[in-house]
Amino acid sequence: MNEKVKLPQKYIDILADLPEQGMGYQIVNVTLKNGTFLSDRRVVNSSYLLLMKNEIIKTFDILNVELNKPKD
Repeated sequence: MNEKVKLPQKYIDILADLPEQGMGYQIVNVTLKNGTFLSDRRVVNSSYLLLMKNEIIKTFDILNVELNKPKD
């Protein structure tokens, strides 16, 4: 089972109003407060960022979340 971290409520509210890119998930880009940029990451139910194996991220580490725009 994938580990996950709950997004800050601000981003849950934003993502809840945006379309899903699959059954129950969205693909997002995440910027962390330490400057790390995570691209093409999956968020389930507009609320939980799925983490990679051995990745440790806490809710307070998240600076920004943006829906990944599909490439034409």
